[in-house]
Amino acid sequence: MAKFDYSRPAATAKRQLDRFGQDGELSRSTPGGYEPETGPTAPVELQSPCTVALLDFDNRQIDGELIRIGDRRALIAPDVSFEPQAGDSLTVGSDVLQVVRNRPVSPAGFVVLHDCVVRVS
Repeated sequence: MAKFDYSRPAATAKRQLDRFGQDGELSRSTPGGYEPETGPTAPVELQSPCTVALLDFDNRQIDGELIRIGDRRALIAPDVSFEPQAGDSLTVGSDVLQVVRNRPVSPAGFVVLHDCVVRVS
């Protein structure tokens, strides 16, 4: 039996986000290391442009713990250079949001879409 090709749904998600979403930037700061010869190294800033759709949560989805009033849902295209994780920053226009959680839609291990909860930092 042939396996399903998930690259087509991923391409469809990307096309729809390109059409209806907006430009954003995902960034992550990683702590520097230590070089025995030179001492501590500077933190590394990772940045990746992304296409994102920001959506509001329904009142019934707000539980006060994981999802709070003011949190938003960010649907991020699968072509980012690194997978979003808690603590990353998402900049969309003039808004800077912090990623609280990422639940990638990844049937059979192939990421089709990143479904994130984001919060004003």
